[in-house]
Amino acid sequence: MNIPQITSNWLHDLAVATAALLFILNLSGCEPRSYGSAIESPRSYGLAVESVDSYPVAPLSNSVANGDGFIRGMTVAGSPWVLKTKWTNANVWDRDLIDGDVAWFGNDHLYFDQPGIAISYFTGHGITAHGCSTVPCTTTSACATPVPGARLPGTCRFSPFDNPRCCYMVDRAAVTNGQFDASAGIVNYTGGPVRWGESATSGPWAGAGTNGGTNLVVLDISHGILPTFWYQTLRTASAGVHMIATLMTAGGDTGNIADRGSTFAKLWAANPNGNVAQAWLDTMSSLPKAEGGRCGNEGGHGFNGCGCHIVVAMDSTSQGAASKMNEDWIDLRSDNRDAKGNNWYSARWQCNYTLSSTGPSAWELP
Repeated sequence: MNIPQITSNWLHDLAVATAALLFILNLSGCEPRSYGSAIESPRSYGLAVESVDSYPVAPLSNSVANGDGFIRGMTVAGSPWVLKTKWTNANVWDRDLIDGDVAWFGNDHLYFDQPGIAISYFTGHGITAHGCSTVPCTTTSACATPVPGARLPGTCRFSPFDNPRCCYMVDRAAVTNGQFDASAGIVNYTGGPVRWGESATSGPWAGAGTNGGTNLVVLDISHGILPTFWYQTLRTASAGVHMIATLMTAGGDTGNIADRGSTFAKLWAANPNGNVAQAWLDTMSSLPKAEGGRCGNEGGHGFNGCGCHIVVAMDSTSQGAASKMNEDWIDLRSDNRDAKGNNWYSARWQCNYTLSSTGPSAWELP
């Protein structure tokens, strides 16, 4: 985008100044659904989409098209969804995804996590750090010496591309390349100042106020989660959000494709009362097998190698976490269902290759 710096700054600041007005103008309407109360629950219908192709190193070519495809698919004629935030390339700032109650420069309450948002979608780069050593292993208990830049816990991890070796926890992050980034373009959602979904109905238990609101975060990035650290990776960021959907690699990398977002949206349009988590999982199998690289005799479906679509939900009870995973698209809009804690989690995944088990032992030697 050949926008002079002063113009880009003005555009972003204009959105800051009008965020409250937009929120008032886009208040959600009611839906014909009962939750056992005469009082209609507050609902969110907003979409926030931030997409980045323009990077100084390893530029991408399909993120903006991917985000735009999601928007088009979700805002077809008669759709209840409303686009509230769209930024691309240099106009995507890391601070858009960072919480201002945790870091002074954060302003996610105006963009990615503003009140009234139901779905926040980021598409761009992730980070490649994997925390793996060259030390072979036969049991996770042997993995107790983290490599530099990593920390415990450890895991004896294997994949179709890797023999069992000791790997350790490393923070995960989305990467921006904004003109006014405040955190070097790194959105660390594991140990950084990221809190998503905190609202008046979730309460301020995450230490980030109640000025957020998103109910589903989609991180369409490389290595969004590495097995088997889904809980450790997303616990801090889960501050009321119902679910976080992302991509988990098990050898290879995420493909930067133009149709993952539109495919996810088409699954909503095909079944507006369907299960949200299942729609994200089915997005992978709905993508062409030829789109990506091989994982043995399998693979593709949006991955260059072996990978999975994964959804993680957290709440203060195991029942609450499970109920988030069972949400349909109408449930997703209900802000009364915001998580009240992150002590328990539920996770589901679907991979582009046949797993040896349905649990963590698909990647981890106990």
